[in-house]
Amino acid sequence: MPAPPSGALRLTSADFDAFLEPTTAASRAGATSNSAAVPRAFGGLGPSHGAAGQRRALRERIEAWARALSPRLAELGIAVEVVVPDEVEQHLSSGAPRAIAQRVVFVRDAYARSFVPRTEPELDPLRSHTYLALTIDSVHVAVSLEVCPEAEADVKNTRARIADPTALLELTSLLESMPDEFAIGVIGVPSFPRAQAASAEDIRALLDDSQRNRRPLWMGWSVKREIALAHADEIDELLADALVALGHVYKLVAWAPDNDLIAATRRGAWRARRASRLEERRERGREERRKRRKGVRKGPVRKEGSRREREDARRILSAADREAAPKERTSKEDARDLDADRAKADAGSVRLVPPRRPILPTSLRARGAPAGNDVDPSLPIEKGVKVRVLAGPFANRLGIVQELAPKDRARVRLGLLVATIDMKDLAASTDGARPMLASSHRRPRNARGR
Repeated sequence: MPAPPSGALRLTSADFDAFLEPTTAASRAGATSNSAAVPRAFGGLGPSHGAAGQRRALRERIEAWARALSPRLAELGIAVEVVVPDEVEQHLSSGAPRAIAQRVVFVRDAYARSFVPRTEPELDPLRSHTYLALTIDSVHVAVSLEVCPEAEADVKNTRARIADPTALLELTSLLESMPDEFAIGVIGVPSFPRAQAASAEDIRALLDDSQRNRRPLWMGWSVKREIALAHADEIDELLADALVALGHVYKLVAWAPDNDLIAATRRGAWRARRASRLEERRERGREERRKRRKGVRKGPVRKEGSRREREDARRILSAADREAAPKERTSKEDARDLDADRAKADAGSVRLVPPRRPILPTSLRARGAPAGNDVDPSLPIEKGVKVRVLAGPFANRLGIVQELAPKDRARVRLGLLVATIDMKDLAASTDGARPMLASSHRRPRNARGR
C-alpha cells in the first residue's frame, strides 16, 4: 500500500478503529486476524498494540496536514502555532483509561498570546485562548472553532460585538454565509442549531451556558466516519476549506489589537507610553552623568610650545584651509554643469526596484492553482449550472448551483457542503472533467457536536 502524500490525511477505517474500546477493537480484529486475538500471557501482541501504532501514524499525518494548512491561516492575519496534544501517549504510559480522540489545535503563537489582556499565565493556553481544531475519534471527524470560558478576553470581546449593532451585523452576515452543515452549540448540550440561523440572542444564551457549565462554545462541522470514508479522496480539501471558513469567524470573535471591542488596547498603550517615558528619563540621566564624567580632568594637561608658537601654527593651518577650499562658482554655466553632475550622481545611486507581483486570492495562492482558466463570464448562472468560486474560503472550488437565493446569492453544493455565496464571487465553469458528488450530508438539528 503506497504511503499517503505529505500533508494528506487519507483517512481509513483503521484510523477510526484505533479509538474504539479495547473489547470492541478485539472483536473486530479477531474477525480478520487470529494473531491479534492471542492473549498477551501466551506471547501475543494483543489488539491494542496495532491500535497504538495506528494512532501514532495518524498523529503524524494530522500534524503534517495542519502545518500545510497554517500558511492559509497566516494569510488571513491569524498568527497560530500547531499543537498536537499528547493525550494518547500519556494515557498509554499510565494506568488511566485510554484517550478516545486525537486532536490537532491551532492556537495563538507565543508572540500573539503576550498581547492578550486578562489572561492568567498559569492556565493552559488551550483553554485561556480561542482556537481552531480538528478532532478524530471512532465515530466522526470534525473541524471546529472553540471558545473556552477561561478565555476571558475573547468571551468579553464576543459579548461586546453582540452589543454593538454594526459589529453584530458583520458577525451575523458572516454566519449566514456559512455552509448548511455548520452547527453551533455548547459541548455536552444535546441541542446544536445551525450556525446560519444563529441570532444575537442565541449566541448570548450559548455564551451564558458555556460559562455556567464551564464547557467550551463549539462551532464547526462534524462528518460521520461512513461518509468520510466514502469520500476519502475529497475530504482532505473539504476539511481544510471548512477550517479556513471558521478562520473568518475567528477573526471577528477572538480578541486582537485590530479587533479590540473592549478598549483593552488603550489601557495597554497607556502603560506602554508610561514605560517609554520612564525609560527616556533614565536614559537622559545616564547621558548627563556620562557628560559630567567626561568634563572632569584627572590631571594637568601639558601644552607643547609657547603661546606665540601655538598662535603661529593656528594661522598657518587656517591659511592652508582657505587655499584648499574650492573657489565659488560665479558663472551661470558652471552652476548648470554642477547641477547636471549632481543629477547624474543621484540617478546613478537609484536602485531599480522590480514591480511587485500581483496578489492572487488566498486559496489560489496557497494551492498554486491557475486563476480560473475554465471560467466563462458570458454564461448565465442558473440552477444546475457548474460554477467556480472566485473568492472566499472556498475559492477555486467547483460546485453546482442548487437554487438562486435572495440578495443576489446562490446556494452552491461543494461536495459534502452546501454554501450560500454571492453571485459576484461565482462564474460559470466549462470544466466538465471533475465530477461533483451527488450525495448530501446534513447535520441533524438535535445531534451532538462531539
